[in-house]
Amino acid sequence: MKHFTYVISFSVLLILSFAVLSGCERTMDPGYIPPRVGPVELPPLKVGLIHPYPNYTSFGKGAELARDEINAAGGVLGMQVELIFRKETTDTVVQSTQELIEDENVVAILGPLFSSHAVKVGPVTTVPVLLGATRAEVTAEETDPNDFMFLVAGSNALQAKLLAKVVREDLNAATAAMIWQDMDVYSVGFVNAFEKDFTSLGGMVGAKQTYQNNDVMMFDSQLAAVQATAPDVLLLASFPRAVPRIMEQARAMGIASIFIGSDGWDDSLMFETLENNAPLENSYYCTNLDPDATDFNSAYEARYGSVDGIAASGYDAMRILAIALNTVGPKTPVGIRDAIAAITDYEGATSISSFDENRNPVKSVGVRQIINEMPAPITDIIIESPQ
Repeated sequence: MKHFTYVISFSVLLILSFAVLSGCERTMDPGYIPPRVGPVELPPLKVGLIHPYPNYTSFGKGAELARDEINAAGGVLGMQVELIFRKETTDTVVQSTQELIEDENVVAILGPLFSSHAVKVGPVTTVPVLLGATRAEVTAEETDPNDFMFLVAGSNALQAKLLAKVVREDLNAATAAMIWQDMDVYSVGFVNAFEKDFTSLGGMVGAKQTYQNNDVMMFDSQLAAVQATAPDVLLLASFPRAVPRIMEQARAMGIASIFIGSDGWDDSLMFETLENNAPLENSYYCTNLDPDATDFNSAYEARYGSVDGIAASGYDAMRILAIALNTVGPKTPVGIRDAIAAITDYEGATSISSFDENRNPVKSVGVRQIINEMPAPITDIIIESPQ
């Protein structure tokens, strides 16, 4: 029995010795070239992008600029960022959100821009969403039960507070009228905030008029009510293409009020609707654009042309997400959400001190004037934190 064990052990040892010696001989062979082991290619990091088309396309362009800068610097944790686009529409925004999460496996979503769409996304999303929308209430518990949505631009409340201050102190206006799109979440939120702040500063709001979404040609009845009160300023808290047409008709009727508006004006279509932009002259509107962000402003203008606050929001959304992902990785949506919420002293296209308990940014906002029928130079933006 012992002899049998010895024979087996000796045989195994002999085989192993032969294998080792053969390997050594091969390694020492001057003609031997060891196989190359290349770098492991990581899969792309997918991020959803929901924004309108053809208006407000600068949000996506801002996000693309940030993505390209991030990828050129090595990506996120070695992974290249891939943006998966979906067009933002009322009828498809929920379906698009679900497709991005369930079919594309995105780690987060940038957009949508409209607050009326954001309130539809909140109840269905299971990943963080960095919005282009600005109504603070879209992150409330009833519309965002899982606390996944973040505002990136200054909220309606911040914008309206600064606009009211500029109207009272810089324009010396005592009376105002308002026209906005009926039933629109964003527009309603803005006019309510502006009226509250304007009256608290001693101003008075007279005519309040609404129009339906498909009323983009004639606004005679609304403007007749405004004309009867002769306000110092007329707030148009809506979107291109309706806003320029309202302004054109107001001037044709002899209304001399200074036009003021929300950041819904902050889009190239605002200046492409009319054949003659003279009615827009000397108007004021809110913007998320920061004149001190020279690196972003220069890079965007070199690549796409004129820069606006919507572009800044898209850029910041992508940059903020990348910071969070570099901190915790893409493993869990809750981890990413908490990492975003913990970001402080962010510097990008704009500056964000922190996110508050409702995931709204603590930041400054601006007011921009239209001069020579176009937005005034970036350096002329009135910007401050009204907090």
